[in-house]
Amino acid sequence: LAASLGACASATSLPAPPGAEPPPSLKEAFGRLMPFGSAVTPEQLRGPEAAFIARHFNVLVAENVMKPEFLAPKQEGQYEFGPADELVNFALARGMKVRGHTLLWHRQMPAWFFKEGNAVVSRAMLIARVERYIADVVGHFKGRVYAWDVVNEAVTVDEPDAQADANGLRIAEFYKIIGPEYIDIAFRAAAKADPDALLFYNDYETQNPKKVALVSRLVSGLKARGVKIDGIGHQAHCSAGHPGVADFERAIDAYARLGVTQHVTELDIALNHNLMDTTVTAATPELLARQARRYGELVSLFLRKRAQVTALLVWGIGDSYTWLTSWPVKRFEAPLLFDTA
Repeated sequence: LAASLGACASATSLPAPPGAEPPPSLKEAFGRLMPFGSAVTPEQLRGPEAAFIARHFNVLVAENVMKPEFLAPKQEGQYEFGPADELVNFALARGMKVRGHTLLWHRQMPAWFFKEGNAVVSRAMLIARVERYIADVVGHFKGRVYAWDVVNEAVTVDEPDAQADANGLRIAEFYKIIGPEYIDIAFRAAAKADPDALLFYNDYETQNPKKVALVSRLVSGLKARGVKIDGIGHQAHCSAGHPGVADFERAIDAYARLGVTQHVTELDIALNHNLMDTTVTAATPELLARQARRYGELVSLFLRKRAQVTALLVWGIGDSYTWLTSWPVKRFEAPLLFDTA
């Protein structure tokens, strides 16, 4: 199975040309071992990609339309659920699961969240807004979204221009106004709105030893205070040489000792070495073969650890839709399992 995923990374197109043999269904092969999914957009569910998505995945997550700036772009209490409902309904009609991404993040928050008139919102008001927003959103999708990324990227390690406290917590708007307890508030509100949903802390570079220690401290503290947290999400934005498989394995083992499950939430494997690298200008056979081996190595690890890692999602259905061609710099990339259509 790991080899078949690697083969998809190097040789499969999206979708198959007319008359060509269709690729094997990854859902059928992988889904019997753990939920296997992708980030999607509502537009993809209306077009020719819809059948492809239904064939290969049994979990969907919204790339953007379930983030706060999309669900409540204008003002408090006013929601635009239409695109997200379309995605959820598509999935449920086909027996697929849905992950919710994401309730609180320091990015992609609507401006009104942190304003009270022309001034910065008060602490009490922001707490009330967090609780109301999460109650409304999680409540709207109650029983239809099986897992939520409640807080995204609250821990920072060696990140340029980011400030952190002694526990590695990012000092951004929620932290500045409420303090570190905003994380407790968010998880408690989500648990109250849907007690049956799995609640996750989601982050990138979760295998970095410094981050392992800080995320473990965060999760341990939440559990000690009686806050419901069910899992840790590994974004797993990787490259050909990073991260090391052994580092990832050590991190999975460390988080497992906390008594939480783990999901791989946003897997992709870049051809360039890092986010600022623009060296690669084409997907050569050599680069694709190296990438395929990396997919095989990582997926083999996740399968060996499937008692701890209980879902795997890639961040996009094919190279045409990857975020890595436009952020943080424009460049060539082909990081996903399926090629550009």
